[in-house]
This record gives sequence, C-alpha cells and structure tokens, in this order.
Amino acid sequence: MADDQERDLQRFLKNVDEITNLIQEMNSDDPVIQQKAVLETEKKLQLMERDQEEDGCRTTLNKTMISPPRAPENADEMNPEAFLASVEKDAKERAKRRRESRVLADALKERGNEAFVKGDYEAAILCYTEGLGKLKDMKVLYTNRAQAYIKLGDYEKALMDCDWALKCDEKCTKAYFHMGKAHLAMKNYNKSRECYQKIGEINPKLQTRVKEYLNQVTLREKADLQEKEARESLDSGKKTAMTTRNLLETLSKPDQTPLFYAGGIEILTEMMTDCTERTLFRTCGGFNTISDHEVIR
Repeated sequence: MADDQERDLQRFLKNVDEITNLIQEMNSDDPVIQQKAVLETEKKLQLMERDQEEDGCRTTLNKTMISPPRAPENADEMNPEAFLASVEKDAKERAKRRRESRVLADALKERGNEAFVKGDYEAAILCYTEGLGKLKDMKVLYTNRAQAYIKLGDYEKALMDCDWALKCDEKCTKAYFHMGKAHLAMKNYNKSRECYQKIGEINPKLQTRVKEYLNQVTLREKADLQEKEARESLDSGKKTAMTTRNLLETLSKPDQTPLFYAGGIEILTEMMTDCTERTLFRTCGGFNTISDHEVIR
C-alpha cells in the first residue's frame, strides 16, 4: 500500500513539474511557442484523465471535491491539487478559444484563396494576414501569403513567411518550395537548390518533382549567364555583338525592298553560330523584330 502511494505521489509531482514548464512556455513572447504549449497541455491533461480512469480512482484530481481556488498572493501557497485544477480549467478555456479561432482562420484562408485565384493578390494577403491574427501558428496561412508575395515580386517578405511556416512545422515542404522559388527569382541559385533538395530529404516520394525544380534552376542560371556574357560583349564593343544589334536595327527599318530584308536575314542566320550570338538576338528583341515585321514574317 505504501509503495502504491509513493508511486502515485511521484507521478503526481512529475505531472506538476511538466505542467509548470508548459505554463512558462504559454507565457512566452513567441506566439509559436505559446500555441505549441497549449497543444501539449491539452494532450497532457487528456493522458492524465485516461490514466485516472484506468486506475479507477479520482484521488489525484477529483473535480467534485475541488472548489475553484482563490488565487493566493504567493504561488507557493497553492496546494498541488488546486494548482492542477486551475491549470486544467485554463487549458480547457484556451482550447475552446483556439477552436473558435481556428474556425475564423479557416474562413479567412478560404476568402484569401478565392482572391488569389482571381488574381487579386493584395486582397489575398489581407485575408491571410487577418487569419494569422486569429491563429498565429497556422502554417498554411504563412505559405499561402508567401505565394501571394511572390506573385507581387515581394520576395523578401515571402522568405520571411516561409521562415515562420518552418517555425510552425520544420518539415513543411510547401515552405521550402516557395522559399526555393523566391530565391530563384532573386537569382540566389545555390540557396534555391538547397531549398528544393531539402524537400527530397523530407519526403523521398517527391524526388521526381525535386529533379524538375533543380533542372529549372540550372536552366535559369545558364540563361542568366548567357545574357550576362552577351551584355558584356555589347558593353565592350565586340564586333559580332555590335553587328548583331546593328543588323537587327537595320532590319527593323520600314519601307525597304524584300531583297533587302532577305539579305539581312541570310546574314543574321549565318551569325547565329554560338550561344552569345543567339542570346544577343533574344535580348535585343530579335524575335519581336521578325514577328512584328510585315515583310519578314
């Protein structure tokens, strides 16, 4: 009998210690830590209640025998049973408020999604932001808002939202996807690769998609390098670069004979012998020159 009482006492004291730590986390300035502490407290109380039901006794926490305690001036004056009863009441109130906040946040998320589909990204951001005001650890609101920021070209804010989503869930693949996309747009190619590779590490089933994303990064980086080389050729006055640009300007002149344009196209075709010339043709508006010209097209 004494052994049973000692075991019950030790289990009770352990519960008190764990819940005390959770209360400290609920009072944290970090909203993510607060929400996680609330969830952990709910789980802890559910486990305690189940253990009590299995043991067939309610001596540890008997709601019928405990009246709501008056808050003492010194927290040390509160007896353990009253302390746990107070914690349970607070946790249930928090859980109720969280459920209500979840409903509101979900509704705002749907409104934001509707605005996003319509292309009204500013309105979508407002809805997602309002939703986060209701529930600060709802990761989908961060990732959805990051996607809207990317559409508006605000990549820094998109990256910040992805960081917050990862604080809520360190294995959030959608956050890494949008983060990789933002870095790609900012020409941070290595960081973009790291984000996409992280997706494959978290979920190996997505390796095929990851390879596609990495291929996109390689193609963008290659095109960017080619454009840089082409611009350097123009700036340095390289003969072929200047000829390509001058030839395109000549071909864009109106009211010339068909033979004039045919000769120009023939020379231009012969010049497209390497990547630099082809990139110059593209960056100097070669496709528009040809497609918009009534005679050449």
